[in-house]
Amino acid sequence: MSESKIEVGTIVRHPRRPAWGPGKTLAIGSGGQVTVYFRDVEETHAGDAVKTLSNGTAGLEIAAEQSEPMLDGLPPFEKGAFKGVRRPRLSLDDAVQAYLDRHPGALDVPAVRDKLRASSADAHRLWVDGLGGGQGDQLLEEGKIDEARQRLLGVGADIGALSSDESSALEAALGDDAAAETFLRALLDVTNQGTPDQATYQGLIDAIAGLPQQEGAGRVATWPVLTLFPSIACPEHHVQLKPATALRCSSRLNFDLRYTAVPNWWTYNRLLKLAKILLARLKPLGAVDFFDVQPFMRVIAAV
Repeated sequence: MSESKIEVGTIVRHPRRPAWGPGKTLAIGSGGQVTVYFRDVEETHAGDAVKTLSNGTAGLEIAAEQSEPMLDGLPPFEKGAFKGVRRPRLSLDDAVQAYLDRHPGALDVPAVRDKLRASSADAHRLWVDGLGGGQGDQLLEEGKIDEARQRLLGVGADIGALSSDESSALEAALGDDAAAETFLRALLDVTNQGTPDQATYQGLIDAIAGLPQQEGAGRVATWPVLTLFPSIACPEHHVQLKPATALRCSSRLNFDLRYTAVPNWWTYNRLLKLAKILLARLKPLGAVDFFDVQPFMRVIAAV
C-alpha cells in the first residue's frame, strides 16, 4: 500500500521486524519520517518501543486490522513522549512472566490459584447465598431493608478491599433506610444486568454520590466502594478499581485509564477494557474471570 495512506493513528507492521508486532502511527514528520509505537518491543528504557523511521526505507505496511486493544488504549503522545509515562513499559508477555515468577503455578495449579482467589471467592459465595438469585430484590419488595443491609455489609466484611475509613463511612451512610434502599436498588440493577452499560452503571454512581456523608467519617463516594460489590457479585463482568493498583498497573502496560478521582463511567469502562485484555491473555493459562485478573494487576503494579 502507498506511503501516503499512512496517517496518524494508522496501525502498521514492520515487514522486517515481525517480532515488534503491530504498531500505531504517532506522528508524521518531514521527509517521510514516521514515528510509530510498536506493541511488542521490549523496553529497557521508557520510550524504547517508539521508533522514528523513514517509511521509504522501512517499507511499513498498513495492518489489515485497524483496531488493536492495547494500541487503542495508549496515553496521549505529546512532544515526542507519552504523557505521564516515566518507566519502561511491560509487554503482555513480560507481564505474564513477571506474574508467574512471583506466583509459580498461579493459573494452572489449582491449590495456588484457589489461594489467590480465596477471599474473593468466599465473598462471592456470601453474595450468592444472601442476595443472589433475586433474594436481594425480594427483601426490598418486602420492605426488609435492614436484613438486606446486613447481608450486604457481611459480604464485604472480610475481603479487605476497603480501607477502615471507607468501611465505616459506608456502614454509617447505609444506616439511613431511604439511602440504603436507593443504593441497594441501584446496585441490584447493575448486578442483575450482566454486561454493564453506561445508563445503568450511572445509576449506581449517582446512588453512591447521594449517600449521606456522616460528619467525621471518611468519604463514601470512592472508587473502591463503588466497584466492590459488583466485582464480588459478577466477577465475569465487573472488576474492582483500587486507584493505586489500577494506575500503576495501567502505567506499566502503557494503557490510559483517563482516570479522575471522582467516580465516572468512562474511567470504569476503560478499566473494564484493560481487564478484558488481560483476561483474554490469561485464559489460555487457566484464568476464568476477573478474580484471576485482580491478583495479576496487583503484581504488575508492584514490579
